Amino acid sequence: MTVCVIGLGIMGGAYARNLLGAGEAVIGVDPLEAARQSVPGAQTYAEPGAWISSCDLIVLSLVSPVVLESVADALCAFVKPGQVIVETGTFALADKRKAQDILARVGAVLLDCPVSGTGTQAASGDLVMMVSGPTREVSIARPILEKFTRLIIEAGEFGNGTKLKFVANHAVALHNVAAAETLNYADRLNLDRDTVFEMLSRGAGQSRMSDLRMPLMMSGGYEPPSANMKMFEKDLSAIGEDIAEKGVQAPLFDAARALYETAFEALPPTVDTAAVFEVYRKNLGH
Repeated sequence: MTVCVIGLGIMGGAYARNLLGAGEAVIGVDPLEAARQSVPGAQTYAEPGAWISSCDLIVLSLVSPVVLESVADALCAFVKPGQVIVETGTFALADKRKAQDILARVGAVLLDCPVSGTGTQAASGDLVMMVSGPTREVSIARPILEKFTRLIIEAGEFGNGTKLKFVANHAVALHNVAAAETLNYADRLNLDRDTVFEMLSRGAGQSRMSDLRMPLMMSGGYEPPSANMKMFEKDLSAIGEDIAEKGVQAPLFDAARALYETAFEALPPTVDTAAVFEVYRKNLGH
């Protein structure tokens, strides 16, 4: 099988490397040379070309809805009717539907397939993917998607994948802040951090985000990021807009988002989201 991965950043680069490791032929597309060089063994290009039509599957891992629209427009010149394209990002559903409509004009089928997991998890194939779209096209894509994910959840009609991702990232946002607040509290009690982490990771207060991010908070090792602040700012904005539109009561999310907003203003956009701990340590804690 030949898989085209467009966008070779933290997530897309991991998809491509795992597909190569699984024995698939991979064509990577990214305007940045460094990103293209991060997937040795793949044939790479700076932009899509006529070779796109021969790919068995196209996987998108893009940084913004503006880029998604631009890529969808560019693909229209090369894709063939019936070709399946998998969109894995976290964007507003309206942005995904816009890309779906653009590609539908030339007969291509876009699937809405966001993933839950960090860049570290992506590197090891430890991702949960929420796949939504027409059943036939999902069945075509699934055997390839399984090669760089841990679990595929078939969510039904197009858009349900994004809705599930909003719920997932809502939980991630809360658990990440909870880990930061808990560690800050433990520090004020003069407890040994390693002991605190062992207790939390094995006790009733355990969470996946605490297991993944508290060690980064303890070490201050925020780079390279598993998910950076700039990426998460985009995600929280999309979730916040959806919550407001639906009129959902979400006081915990509102409180967490305020902390992230402080972090976004005070910290470099390239650091890991675990760095929200610095808001407690420097501004609110001591």
